[in-house]
Amino acid sequence: MLDWLLAGGTVLDGTGDPGFRADVGLVGDSIAAVGILDGRAAQRTVDVSGSVVCPGFIDVHSHSEFSLLRGVDVDARLRQGITTDLLSPDGFAYAPLSPGRRAEMEAYLEVFNGAADPSWEWSTTGEYLDMFDRRVGINVVPQVGFNAVRAEAVGWEPRPATPAEIDHMCDLARQGMEEGASGIQVGLDYFPSGHATTGELIAVAGAVAEYGGVYSTHVRGIRGDTEGGVKEALRVGREAGVAVHISHLFGTDQLYELLTDARVGGLDVTFDAYPYMAASSHLAFCLPKWVDQGPPGRILELLDDPSVRSRIAPDIEEFFEAYVATPANAFFSSVPPGPHQHLEGRPLTDAVGSVADDLAGAVCTLLVDCRMRVLMVYRWFDEPKLRRAMTHPLGMVGSDGLFRGAYPHPRGFGAHARVLAHLVREKGWLELPDAVRRMTSMSAARYGLADRGVIRAGAAADLAVFDPDRIQDRATFENPRTNAAGVDYVFVNGHAAIEAGRLADTTAGRVLRRIGN
Repeated sequence: MLDWLLAGGTVLDGTGDPGFRADVGLVGDSIAAVGILDGRAAQRTVDVSGSVVCPGFIDVHSHSEFSLLRGVDVDARLRQGITTDLLSPDGFAYAPLSPGRRAEMEAYLEVFNGAADPSWEWSTTGEYLDMFDRRVGINVVPQVGFNAVRAEAVGWEPRPATPAEIDHMCDLARQGMEEGASGIQVGLDYFPSGHATTGELIAVAGAVAEYGGVYSTHVRGIRGDTEGGVKEALRVGREAGVAVHISHLFGTDQLYELLTDARVGGLDVTFDAYPYMAASSHLAFCLPKWVDQGPPGRILELLDDPSVRSRIAPDIEEFFEAYVATPANAFFSSVPPGPHQHLEGRPLTDAVGSVADDLAGAVCTLLVDCRMRVLMVYRWFDEPKLRRAMTHPLGMVGSDGLFRGAYPHPRGFGAHARVLAHLVREKGWLELPDAVRRMTSMSAARYGLADRGVIRAGAAADLAVFDPDRIQDRATFENPRTNAAGVDYVFVNGHAAIEAGRLADTTAGRVLRRIGN
C-alpha cells in the first residue's frame, strides 16, 4: 500500500523534459511509482490535478542553518518548495574549531546568523551535524567551511600559511570530507579566508578533489576585481583537478565567457545567482582589507582610533561610489537592539547627521557601537545583468538568503518562488521545465546528491506541489518577511511538511552526507 498517492498532476521530473500527466506514489521516504496508478491502494490520496508536481528545490547557497536549528523561518523555506539547503555558505562554519577560535568565529558571524543558543553543544563537525539530523524541517548538505579551517590552522594573521599549516588545513579538509561533506566552501572577501594565497587554495582544493568534492567559492574581489577572482577560481580548478562552483555571480558577457571557455577546455564549472537586483552583506564590507581582517576585537580597536577613521574615510567613500549608485541605495537590514535599531529598513544616508557628521564617521560609529552586527542591503538597477545571470546555461539558483533583522533581503523568503512567478510566468525568460531543472537536478548533480532532484521510482521523496498560475513570491524590500504563496504540498523524506497549504511535519530533515559516509 502507498502512503501517499498524488493523483492527476503535471509531473516535471527535474530533468528539463516537458511535463506529463501522471500519478506519483510514495512509500516511506521514497518515490514508489510514477505513472497511471488507478486502483492503487493508498493511506492518503490527494487530487493534484491542475498543479505541478516536481522535485523539492535545492538551495545551493543560503545562510539558514541557525534559523533552522532555532525552528524559525523554516516556513519561509518550505513555502517556496525548498527541501534542501547547503551549509557553510561563503565558507562560514563553526567547526572544526578549538574553543577560543570558535568564540572568535561566533562573534564574527553573529551579524549573519545571530548568536548560538547556549543549549547547543558540539566540539566536532560530526556533533554539529548531528544537531540537524531529523530535528529540522528540511535537509542540509554539509560542506567544509574554509573560514573555520584557516582560522584553526593559521589564525587571523594577514600572512601566507607555512608549509606545516597548509598540511594542517589539508588534513582538516580531508577530515570534513570523511565526515560526509560534499566539498569545500570558500569566501575570499571575508576573513581569515581572504588571507589565503592561491597556492593555499590549490593545496586544500586538491585534498577535497581526492574525494570527488566540489570547490565552491565566493570569489576574491566581488567588491572590486571580480574578473580577477573568477580567473583565480578557474586556476584553482585546473591545478587542483577539482570541479568549481562560483557563488552569486553577476557580470558581463565577457565574464561569463571565462566560464564557458573553461568548460569547453574540460573544467567542470558552474555558478549560481538569485532573481533580485540587490546584494546583501555586513556593513564592514565597505572597510579596506587592512582593517577588515579580524578577529572582531582587533577590528573594533582599529575603528575606535580617530587616526584610523581619518585614514579609511576615503576608502569608505570610494566603496559606496563604486558599489551602489548612491548611498541612498544602501539600506539597513539588521541592527541590534540599542540606540541605532530605529535605522532598520532606512537608507544609510539617514545615519549621516544623526550618528555622525559624515558617511565614514557614521559607518565607523555604527560598527563600534553595534559590535559589527550591522547587516545591509545594497540595491542596484541593471535588468540586463540580472537576465544574463538567471538564464545562462551554466547557472543555477542560490538564494543567498539571510534571516536576520526586521528587514532582511527578501531573497531568503522568495527567491525560488520568484523564479517561477517572475522569470517564467511574467518575463518569459525561462521555460518552466528548465527553471525547475535549475533548482533541482542541476543542483543535485553539482553536489553529488544522487537520489535527489528528480522524480523517478526509487528516488528520495522530496517533492513540491504548486499551482503554476498562483505561485508567487510576496516578500518585498519594504515587507521582506512575507512567505511565498501557491505551494500546496511539500514532502521531505516522504513526510508532509506542507499539507493542503498548512505547515505540518517540520522535523523530517536529514543530513545528506556525501555518498559513502
